[in-house]
Amino acid sequence: MFNDLFFLVFAFELILYLLLWLIVCRIQFAHKKNAVLLFQSVLPLTAILFTGVVLLSASVGSTHLESIRNYLSRIHEESVPLLNHSIPALGIILIVTGIAFHMGAIPVNFRIRVLLKEIPYWLSILSVLISACAGAVFLILFVHKIAVISYGYTEQILFFMALIVLASTAGLLLIESELKITLILIVMQITGVFFAQLSATCWKWRHEPFGGASISIPEMMKAFAPELIIFVLAVFGLACLLDSLGNHQTEIKYQEQLQGLIGDQRLLGSVAVVLLATLMGFPGLALFRMKWQTLQTLFEIQQESSAGMMATVHAGYLGLAVVMVISSTIVAFVCAKLIIQICFAKPLTRYRQIAQKRMAFICFCCLIGSMILNLRMIVNL
Repeated sequence: MFNDLFFLVFAFELILYLLLWLIVCRIQFAHKKNAVLLFQSVLPLTAILFTGVVLLSASVGSTHLESIRNYLSRIHEESVPLLNHSIPALGIILIVTGIAFHMGAIPVNFRIRVLLKEIPYWLSILSVLISACAGAVFLILFVHKIAVISYGYTEQILFFMALIVLASTAGLLLIESELKITLILIVMQITGVFFAQLSATCWKWRHEPFGGASISIPEMMKAFAPELIIFVLAVFGLACLLDSLGNHQTEIKYQEQLQGLIGDQRLLGSVAVVLLATLMGFPGLALFRMKWQTLQTLFEIQQESSAGMMATVHAGYLGLAVVMVISSTIVAFVCAKLIIQICFAKPLTRYRQIAQKRMAFICFCCLIGSMILNLRMIVNL
């Protein structure tokens, strides 16, 4: 069942549409028309993904992943007409890009801003996190089963995806003032780091001799799972914290509204500082180590050179590493600015009461969980 391409795509699409229905159920009746427009705007992305699946499966004559893998490996080794190469290659490109679009890594739906104003922080961040995680799992399985074996340019597609995501999120973070969009952009920045790591992993798996024989791509990517779990806890905990400080009428919308929070709510203000320090990649914490390990992996990729000459760092991946450093620096700058506003700025709004204590409890649970995982990783080191 899990070895069937159509089943995996259908399961991925079902998760995304269930999330959309959950969002629609939370929207007020006056804005249901915008929700219908949201469903309509998602349909082209679904068409791109299913077009790739149809092209790939039709050219092979099967939807079974092992059959597709064997067929593509055979035509890769044998001298066959160019058409037999190009149609499966186009299908793989459409599938990979369709997954990236569905993950929200590349924003193509500008109506989402209207709907974000109608749903709480926890739901908006949860939907983005689930979409990104589901897309990441699907992408790893697809690349491991099919793409990296028989299509040598898969890592280049992922490379350009990472470059676009990191550059776009860095630019948008500099001009964005709404907190919901800021948190979503931070999630997308980590998605760009994931694309960079997966691209580098595919390159090393294909070119280094130990790759295909002993270590699979899911096993290599599994090493980053604890850091990603800590990031999920941190960003979801911060979303719950923002929900706990206000209701729908007095919601915190802009970064300036957090000024002086620690003066009114010392406990929640301290929690916000810790969670923001985690998101900014403070040295020693898990998120910093994940980005540092990704940078090391990018620098380890060697560019081919002439015989007798020393191999050098791959120019493309060197540029991606520079973009990743700039993007991470901007994320750290935004989080540091919020920390300074919370701790030292004069308050614009007073938050002497916790409007939603249940959200505050979930926030504390996320903080405790992320701290335990961080301490466990530090002890293991």
